[in-house]
Amino acid sequence: MKIGIGITGASGTIYAERLLDRLVALQQNGQKTGVEAVAVVFTRNGRAVARHERPEWLTRVEALATEGRIVQYENDDFFTPAASGSARFDAWVVVPCSMGMAGRIAGGISNDLISRAADVMLKENAPQRPRTLILCPRETPLSLIHLRNLTAVREAGGVVLPAMPSFYTGPQTVEDAVDTVVDRILAQLNLLPEGYGGWQE
Repeated sequence: MKIGIGITGASGTIYAERLLDRLVALQQNGQKTGVEAVAVVFTRNGRAVARHERPEWLTRVEALATEGRIVQYENDDFFTPAASGSARFDAWVVVPCSMGMAGRIAGGISNDLISRAADVMLKENAPQRPRTLILCPRETPLSLIHLRNLTAVREAGGVVLPAMPSFYTGPQTVEDAVDTVVDRILAQLNLLPEGYGGWQE
């Protein structure tokens, strides 16, 4: 699988951090897990929020890219593989997903690489080769405009997976709570983590 992560200007960088950590770990055992490549794209505001919330993580992302363990694309670069259906990415996860980005994706306005990659996932999705788009909004309350945009994404075949932690597993730390959302993302990608427990399991 080739998987991309789009990181926008909504608060909640830790969700992207924990997801990337898990995907990189899965990629190390790619023969068994099927994770072949991981790409990361920040919007300008996404990078600014990450610098505010998780500055040390940005340094780690750069190190992973330098080591060749991930690929990092610039959000204004439409000449990257992620901008084309022929690159055959299997999934894109926009996490955290701002309402502005959700609106652009819902309207088919591909004015940056993340919205274009999302558009590719929706247009190339087919029974013989499914493509997955997951939006993880972290916004509350939601206006009617937000709800309509998220509904349009769902109707077009995308998955709307709000960054809403669950608590029946008894998380003890912020990271534990965040990981309940990351587990849901991985489950949508058929990368169910070892020992994943659903309700009453």
